[in-house]
Amino acid sequence: MGGVTRMAERLRVGVIGAGIAGLTIVRSLQKIADVIVFEKSRGVGGRMATRRIDDVSFDHGAQ
Repeated sequence: MGGVTRMAERLRVGVIGAGIAGLTIVRSLQKIADVIVFEKSRGVGGRMATRRIDDVSFDHGAQ
């Protein structure tokens, strides 16, 4: 046949949400895919994020 060898293309994956679950799956998928994360907030962490009010910062968890 043609003799043309084609390299397998990497998967392209979108993950919605940069909380604990989203970031965990992103880390696992990076080995086999090009991953992009979509997050509505300014930072990552979801419900496990650090909140800052004036000079005070605190971590808060899911209810």
